[in-house]
Amino acid sequence: MMYSQQLFAQDNKDVEIETKVSYAVINICIFYSRPAHRSPMTPGQKFCTNCGTGLVPGMKFCGQCGMAIPIVTSPVTVPASPVSAAPATGTRPAAGEIVVGIVPFVEQGLISVIHYTLVVTSRRLIFCTWDPKTDEVMSDADDEVMQESCSIEETTDEITHFRAKDWSVGPWQKYRSMATDSIATSSMGTIIVPIQEIESVDIICETRTSTQDSLYVMHGQKEHTFDLMYSQGPFLFGILEPILGERVSMADHKHRRSKIDRLITGQEYK
Repeated sequence: MMYSQQLFAQDNKDVEIETKVSYAVINICIFYSRPAHRSPMTPGQKFCTNCGTGLVPGMKFCGQCGMAIPIVTSPVTVPASPVSAAPATGTRPAAGEIVVGIVPFVEQGLISVIHYTLVVTSRRLIFCTWDPKTDEVMSDADDEVMQESCSIEETTDEITHFRAKDWSVGPWQKYRSMATDSIATSSMGTIIVPIQEIESVDIICETRTSTQDSLYVMHGQKEHTFDLMYSQGPFLFGILEPILGERVSMADHKHRRSKIDRLITGQEYK
């Protein structure tokens, strides 16, 4: 009697498990038979995703369940349009403002020195300030050039060396990859002189006693005076002459001064 009761209880459990499994299968089938869970039909499919019936090429509807079958269409080939070559880095359209040249290590002042990088564009002279305390890259570059200077014993040999130096390589060339308006606003204290407002630019070159040339820019009743370090006067003249023509001049410094005079005045004389 006890054994029969155990078998009966076991049969009831088996029936209960089978019933639960059956309900689970039914619920799953109902869930995935809903439109939101059917796999979408795609062009070129061989079987209906709704009922599994095999499909014949050219059929518009499934013969079993009536589900629409997408039509296979040939891809449309769009002829490629000719691609023009990309402009070189740092260039601008011919009608726009472009960077013509860059002159590093331009200074103002004797005791409190202001350091500039002069960016010459087709429309402006942009004197961008930089601080040796915060701009380590430019400061290191300045130190390297200074070491070149210290390694040459005679001043006249220094002048010859720096006049032949290639200034087209250095951290100051970063401005070539920038938009000109961004250059003009890149640092505090930047001086901007429009080309059309320039009355005259005079460059005075040292030939015997110093590698510090002088730059005088006259515009709109104002005159800006700068020191061109490392004998860069001729280099700047070569950049400005095609733009300014007769408005720019260059001459050798013929005034001989003593060292004490140079320290006291901190100026160049024409």
